[in-house]
Amino acid sequence: MDPKDPAGERPADPSRRRFLIVAGATATAAVVASALPAAASRGTTARAGKRTSDQSAPPLPDLTGQTGVLWGLKYDPHVAAYQRMVDAFNKKTGAQLTVVPVDPGPSGPPGALGATFLAAVASGTQPDVMCYYGASMVPLYMQNSTMPLKDSVYAVQGIDPATTFIGDAMGPWVWKDEYYGVPVESNGVGSMVNVPVDDVKALGLADQYPPSNGQTFFDSYDSMYKLAQALQTKDGDTVTRWGLSSKAFELESLTGIMASLGVDWWDPAAKKFNFDTPEGAKAFDLLVAQPVALGIETELDQSSTQAALAGKVALSRGDGGPSVVGADAGFDFELAGAPRVKEGEDPTLIGGGGWGFFAPATAKNPELSTAFLRFVASEEGQMEYAKIYDGLLNFAWADFATDTTRFKDPTPANAIFRAAPAFTAMALRTKFFGEGYGYYGEMQKAAGDVSSQVRQGLMTTEQGAAELQKRAEAQYAQFQTDLQNAG
Repeated sequence: MDPKDPAGERPADPSRRRFLIVAGATATAAVVASALPAAASRGTTARAGKRTSDQSAPPLPDLTGQTGVLWGLKYDPHVAAYQRMVDAFNKKTGAQLTVVPVDPGPSGPPGALGATFLAAVASGTQPDVMCYYGASMVPLYMQNSTMPLKDSVYAVQGIDPATTFIGDAMGPWVWKDEYYGVPVESNGVGSMVNVPVDDVKALGLADQYPPSNGQTFFDSYDSMYKLAQALQTKDGDTVTRWGLSSKAFELESLTGIMASLGVDWWDPAAKKFNFDTPEGAKAFDLLVAQPVALGIETELDQSSTQAALAGKVALSRGDGGPSVVGADAGFDFELAGAPRVKEGEDPTLIGGGGWGFFAPATAKNPELSTAFLRFVASEEGQMEYAKIYDGLLNFAWADFATDTTRFKDPTPANAIFRAAPAFTAMALRTKFFGEGYGYYGEMQKAAGDVSSQVRQGLMTTEQGAAELQKRAEAQYAQFQTDLQNAG
């Protein structure tokens, strides 16, 4: 449940091999979270009913006798979801689409899957459709290896991606004003704070802090710090459980704070980064420097999620893993939202999207490929995927915000179900990370590395903001070179 895929280093030669390696190098800490029932939206009310698009879209074609393959991550929950979708699709169309799980190898998901795909395209052995992580799609777009879907899928289905999908779900599937995939997950990593509610209650603080006070977001960073101080434990002078950690999920957290302060981290019109600004420094201050100065956070050798599930951290900021699987480790975490940056204003949140489906530009049977993607772009197809993890928190289909039928156990006894309302509130405030800035994986690595430097006192917040600006600009320059070589 914790597959790795390091950001990796880029080779010097501008060859196809570069793109294969880059495709394998775009995974992020956020991706690690996505292998869990990562954070997403929760619906606790009754079903809202089917979308009019499902009712008005033309039926899928008769594909009797046509065969094909679907590639996806070799990971049991994913494989089961693919199989549910393929079974339903085959039954509706008469096709014989087969699931072929792809082992990502030692480098882990999902970027390595992109390298496998590009190699298959080069050899003419590409799949008909594939499930992939949206933030890792850029190298595939650069190679013009994916099928445009604006007309063949979205127009035919009669749906508007801008309103059909929630939060950041659709963002990574857009490239140069064209749609190249159908999302099945959103993300929102960095917006979530996992709170050990039993410990909060034992301290008599349940009425003061979310989620036990009935609120989603912390009133302020000071409020979250105070709770972390109360929850931190010591044995003499030795800290036995730190109050707070945001390790491995810094990029979305930093950019979300900046957005809440009114500054976008990346200006696509001006092609300019805005980390080296007072707002960028403030983001490092709130996320990293102040918790360290207060003695409630330290540099760890593992992610905040891993640390929380090992009992080393009280408040875990990052993905929703502790709230979903914490009970299995003997903890009672519940999901709250990131603190407000401005008094009285819910924060703006940033996310990089999640998993989705696409087809190769050189599809062997375009009718089969587009038919399956049309199925994915329907409530039925989305629901078959959303049954993953016994009920997907980070759903993509906006109507699922008011739908509980994807949950195997739609009762408060189910931790996933309990987490759903908070994530939905967060998903509705989540903006997509951005397009055209370069490589998501390299930005994740840069933000994590610089945050570690600030956390250890090796950089000031201003120096951290300037260093992240420098690294962002360097990867963007490489991205521009890669674009030219790809053309």
